[in-house]
Amino acid sequence: WIFGYGSLCWRPDFPHEETLVGRCSGWGRYFAQRSCDHRGTPSSPGLVATMISDAQLEAKGLREPGEPPSTTCGLCYRVGADDVPRVLANLDFREKGGYTREVVQVQPARPGAPPVRALVYSATCDNPLFSPVMLADPAAAALTIASAHGPSGANRDYLESLAAWLREVGEEDAHVAALMRLL
Repeated sequence: WIFGYGSLCWRPDFPHEETLVGRCSGWGRYFAQRSCDHRGTPSSPGLVATMISDAQLEAKGLREPGEPPSTTCGLCYRVGADDVPRVLANLDFREKGGYTREVVQVQPARPGAPPVRALVYSATCDNPLFSPVMLADPAAAALTIASAHGPSGANRDYLESLAAWLREVGEEDAHVAALMRLL
């Protein structure tokens, strides 16, 4: 299983045998990862989503201990065994800008479905493209998103596509909603 929470929600670009909408607890989705190769350029980086664990944010002083757990809604893909090596190689290349692999538990949105363990690509708070300033200043993040453009298209399109996907599955993400209002 692979858990997508950004562009993988609407553009997986890899073969899969099954999908499910689900939630990952203890992790939040934030537009705090600079993109120099997809939604921006080295001279004008864009911002893309990353999932950051509550523990990482607390360790960096970006979250108060004891707050209720963050939750991120995304889309899980079950990849067939024969496709796993190729899919992981392609995702490793696609997510090369500061992302690492983590295994998370995802609770399917379908009532009664058992949780699945899924691989997620997340950018750690200490990678060189992570921007804690964008967590603290949503207006600056929205300004960056409004103006950045890269080989994969306008940064604005990325945010709008994620917001549309969240609406489609009936989910609200406070960070994405705030950025949409500011955009």
